[in-house]
Amino acid sequence: MPFSLYTDFQESDVQVLKVKIEGELTIYEAAEFKEKIDLILKNSVATLEIDLFKIQKIDTSCLQILLSFKKIALTKYPQVRFVNFNNNVFSLIDLYGLSDFFRDTIVEFPVQKG
Repeated sequence: MPFSLYTDFQESDVQVLKVKIEGELTIYEAAEFKEKIDLILKNSVATLEIDLFKIQKIDTSCLQILLSFKKIALTKYPQVRFVNFNNNVFSLIDLYGLSDFFRDTIVEFPVQKG
């Protein structure tokens, strides 16, 4: 299943560009994914928010693209947020010990016992 990338520009007190990524992000989609996500850098907004909840599958190649994108985006935008990490994305981030890189956006909820 290919991926889709949607953008939604919202303006209130602060300009926010919300980006939603859906589908599978594997080596087979990597070149197209890089091309599309790099187009986002041409926008000028105060806050960039990337929603990862609907990513069904992700591999190392596309995780590297997200890491590179975040590094570049942080030089251009005052605030860059990755939000709504699903288990597929979080597991890969955790596997490579990259939670610190995303520490501004990952919220871990304590497991309730009882």
